Amino acid sequence: MNDSKVSADENAEKTVDERIASLVEKMRKEAVPERLLELARELQKALDERKR
Repeated sequence: MNDSKVSADENAEKTVDERIASLVEKMRKEAVPERLLELARELQKALDERKR
């Protein structure tokens, strides 16, 4: 795989990760049921683990 393809893939993944983080942050600011907050925390944890 050439360097430009790898860079494009990394940029696309970073963009998706940033979008997910932005959506999660917006969710945290909304008044929502506690169960939904628990699920959002689980989702964030799974996404963080994926980054490692």
